[in-house]
Amino acid sequence: MLESRARAATMVGVGVLVACLVATTGCSSDRNRNSGSILGSFAKRIASRAMGSSEADPCTFLAADEAERYVGRLTTPPYRSDDGRASTSGEECVYRGPNGHELTIKPSGRGGAMAGRVLTDVPHALGAVLAKGGATGMDTMANRVMQQGPAGPWDNATWIPGGSLFVTKGDAMIVIDMTGASGKKADALEIAKLIVPRIGHPLSYDGARAVALVPKPFEHPAKACDLVPRAAVEAAVGALSKSPANSDDGLGCTYTVQSSDGTRTYAVEFNWEDGAKNYNMLKNGMSSMSGLIPGADMMGKLDSIPSSPEAGQMIGALMKLAGGGDMSKASGAATKVGFKTDTALAGPWDSAALLHGTQLIAVKHDVFVGMGLETADYDSAKALLAAICSRIR
Repeated sequence: MLESRARAATMVGVGVLVACLVATTGCSSDRNRNSGSILGSFAKRIASRAMGSSEADPCTFLAADEAERYVGRLTTPPYRSDDGRASTSGEECVYRGPNGHELTIKPSGRGGAMAGRVLTDVPHALGAVLAKGGATGMDTMANRVMQQGPAGPWDNATWIPGGSLFVTKGDAMIVIDMTGASGKKADALEIAKLIVPRIGHPLSYDGARAVALVPKPFEHPAKACDLVPRAAVEAAVGALSKSPANSDDGLGCTYTVQSSDGTRTYAVEFNWEDGAKNYNMLKNGMSSMSGLIPGADMMGKLDSIPSSPEAGQMIGALMKLAGGGDMSKASGAATKVGFKTDTALAGPWDSAALLHGTQLIAVKHDVFVGMGLETADYDSAKALLAAICSRIR
């Protein structure tokens, strides 16, 4: 499984799997991220091997007022960060606006030319990795998704829809991450036109000093299952058939219930920091891929499937197929609500959404909460999500 800056991105899994099953695009597993996130994470990962660090403060390439056009009025001054976490020595700069909208700039002072060449090999490298999991031919998809930018004040520009722009000038590279903002290529190119001429001529600013002004993250337990008392969980989903199970890294908790329809699993994952960005990324991710990958636009069509008993049976069969055909497991939420999307759910959260009947996602105080609904009852899952968010204060 490829690494990602946001563990939250894994929650796109079942939704993409459904699209794969319907459109026969051949995804490798039910935990694959959306293709934009896969490519963005993979491209950053392999490009970083060739990139050196930047001697310049990463916040000296784009001014605060310039960033506000893309994320809104900044809620905190631009600050240095490492992998989404504020750090006085961070190699990226975060520009955060209201509702978790943010863009990130990551410069490299050397190795950019080599990194640019490495990026051209991303489709082949990604295809080889995914082929090991049984998903052959993904290099063709990656070639279709990755786009070379137009001519500009750079030597090369590569765009990953969803999305990130990699621009090189001489031996320097700058990554402009728009996944938490508009996700638009046009916006990233506009920013690149501002910052590339500043390579070697940075603005005067101290992004390290701004770190002290960043709001402190939510104080969370080391193990996700310790956040909500068992009694509150059972009030939402029913009596648990086994003890809540923490993931190895402590970021996830799985609750299991035996129902008359079979085993129901409520798998919850958290991103304790930078959660608003990840929420925006997931909510908007699939729409940015529509038309670029065969079958990506199928998710919109799935939303229109009516929630009739007949449709419920069909959806239930599909979800069991997605889960490996295990008949001991209950059919998931999509059986009741269809493959619909609702981005205006009301509850004790800042924002929450149902994505294509297969995932619930929410953000509260910059904490991301995601829940797969493959075998979950929808109403119970929403009640569990409310119980979780009520504990995030």
